[in-house]
Amino acid sequence: MSSPITFSGFNSIDFAAILNAIMAAERAPMTALETRKSALNTQGTAYTTLASKLGALQSALETLTDSSGFSTFAVASSDSQAVGVSTTSGGVAGLYEVVVSELARAQVMASTTTYSSPDDIIATGGSISVALFGNPPLQIPPTALSGSTTVRELADAINSTPDSPVTATVVQAAPGQYRLVLTGRNTGAANAFTVTSSLTGGAGLAFTDTDGDGTYGDDAADLSVEATDAVLTVNNIPITSTSNDVEEAIPGVTLTLLQKDPARKVLVEVTESSAAAQKDLEGFVNAYNDLIAFIDQQNAAAVAGQSNIANDGMVRSLKAGLREAMLAEYPEAGTDYSRLSTAGIEFEQTGTIKINTTVLDEALKASATSVQTLFQSAFAAIETLVEDYAKSGGLIQGAKDRLKDQILKIDSRLESMQLQLDLRRAALQREFIAADALMTQLKGQGSSLQALGGQYRLF
Repeated sequence: MSSPITFSGFNSIDFAAILNAIMAAERAPMTALETRKSALNTQGTAYTTLASKLGALQSALETLTDSSGFSTFAVASSDSQAVGVSTTSGGVAGLYEVVVSELARAQVMASTTTYSSPDDIIATGGSISVALFGNPPLQIPPTALSGSTTVRELADAINSTPDSPVTATVVQAAPGQYRLVLTGRNTGAANAFTVTSSLTGGAGLAFTDTDGDGTYGDDAADLSVEATDAVLTVNNIPITSTSNDVEEAIPGVTLTLLQKDPARKVLVEVTESSAAAQKDLEGFVNAYNDLIAFIDQQNAAAVAGQSNIANDGMVRSLKAGLREAMLAEYPEAGTDYSRLSTAGIEFEQTGTIKINTTVLDEALKASATSVQTLFQSAFAAIETLVEDYAKSGGLIQGAKDRLKDQILKIDSRLESMQLQLDLRRAALQREFIAADALMTQLKGQGSSLQALGGQYRLF
């Protein structure tokens, strides 16, 4: 910036006002560029908002396009504290009796060696090996220790070993007494493991070895918790599972086993219901309408002469493409249910959509399979359309990148123009200071001549 301008004040000409007026006039192109930059920034914010709204629409579509996530059935458990339930697809209405005799558990082993601190040296060399039954042992750490290693560091080495079947924690069993605890990464009898150790130096590491064969975990008595499969019956049919999340035991239902009690019968009821489908659809309808409302706001801004993205051909194409996909025919669902409107997804005059629950309910009762096929086909097409716009490097990102380039160019021009204006102001300032000084000098000379003339009149 130029230094503050100072004039004598002895002349009647306001050089400061003249200088500011000239600079304001010459700054007009720069002001126009700043206004343009502000408009581009507003558009950039609008594109970011548009991407966010499309992201919400994508999230809603994920459930609708997932064959296991869209259900036309409702499921309830008589004891959700013991057996949790959720629907997938292909449900069969009925009442199912579930008895949980055993939960799936992960194996747990605690060291018999104890340590006064997690920072005690456990070894200075060697390694330990962990093996799932029937699998080759995995050496931990992958290369043998070659220096002092604390209990905490060994636990970290176990946890960072690729494909390790166990996780390690250092647990305080009592004040000043720490143990190394190994837990299977997965539940189920197939994920039981054994441990052998060749660690040397330091405090060492040992677990319970009931049979004294140097292998820990090959006897149930060696374990804090034994790895077990889940054991249950569904309508008196025996079922085992390595996980407590049991699928396919009841068609279209995932059972989450939470408590075991061989004497407790939990009733799981599966019923046909449009409520579940309507709930999934509502998420999509709300996201779609929110997106359309935003585009309409951009149109209103355009009418008001404000910065907007409504006139971008990409935005117009998006809106038109969505409407076309919503109105399209999807023959794979059958002639009776080939359009979304036949399953209760209807357009309103505002361009938004709504769920006609009566039509939806009747369609599901008539042919739930056809309706589900229709929804999966239609929403998959919409998802593909949205992906082209919202993905990294997609159409919206391209528009934002173009705006960014324009803003960078404007910033460069503004910087150059500001430099030119500073030089111009400095030059004018020097000229006006010189003019002011000259006029002050001439005015002083005039006063001297006038005084001298007065003296001559005395003679």
